[in-house]
Amino acid sequence: MVAPRLPFAVRVAGLRVRRHVCEALHPQVLARQVAGTDDFPVIVARRTSPLKRAPDGAIAAFSDEKEHNLRLAARRLDGLVIAPGEVFSFCRTVGKTTRWRGYRRALELRHDKLVAAVGGGLCQLANLLYLVALDVDAEIVERHHHSVDLFRDVERTVPFGLGATVFYNYLDLRFRTTLPFPVRLGVRVEPPLLVCEVRARQALPFRVRVVETDQRFFRRDGVVYRANRVWRVVEGLAPQTEGQSDADVPASARRCRRELLMVNEARVLYEADDLVDETHRPSS
Repeated sequence: MVAPRLPFAVRVAGLRVRRHVCEALHPQVLARQVAGTDDFPVIVARRTSPLKRAPDGAIAAFSDEKEHNLRLAARRLDGLVIAPGEVFSFCRTVGKTTRWRGYRRALELRHDKLVAAVGGGLCQLANLLYLVALDVDAEIVERHHHSVDLFRDVERTVPFGLGATVFYNYLDLRFRTTLPFPVRLGVRVEPPLLVCEVRARQALPFRVRVVETDQRFFRRDGVVYRANRVWRVVEGLAPQTEGQSDADVPASARRCRRELLMVNEARVLYEADDLVDETHRPSS
């Protein structure tokens, strides 16, 4: 006999307690300081995404509520300084998204379905923060992503599968800067865009590209899936020579690092028969 599935609220409460225990046993030094832009004059990474994508339907019905939630979360994140050795935590910085803290019901993905919940819509912000973390070559400490592809591409500017889902407090986005100097987050709602940037006191000595390979749609057991591989390419890294600064390294001696970030395979939830490559036969 299969045991009955616990209610969602009960399971969430248990996962949150477990997370609190893990953090007490294995604490990390989290970024907490806030500063203005004067000490961080150089924008070293900047990403934006449209606040509204669908002109009608359920998504549009909750777009104002989502924008409201994004504004509340942005105020908690804007100006946060991440010093060398510190870890950024989305959940710990934004906090619990409850009604009494001003959050409204907006759409979030739960069990592969869009539902309205208090604090919904913040994954869009986590997505941008993940992208700027990649752009400054940060170490990704924790990141979760959805296993479904919800919508057809609309003005997509980054490879598929680069999302970062968050749910207080057990699904978090955490990263640690690898730079020898502090950086400052800038997060703002500037309609029609959500804006996220990283500022520093000097330019970065390298350049980061996020690239996609092996992108395809295929069918398995009658279900359409989308797959790809996503890589981080860091160009212009200085050799690790003791006592030598980045400025001392000539361009011809600089190196490149290619890192596989993820192998994505997500179930497609929209009509995609026209996109399927029928010649592809996925391995079992």
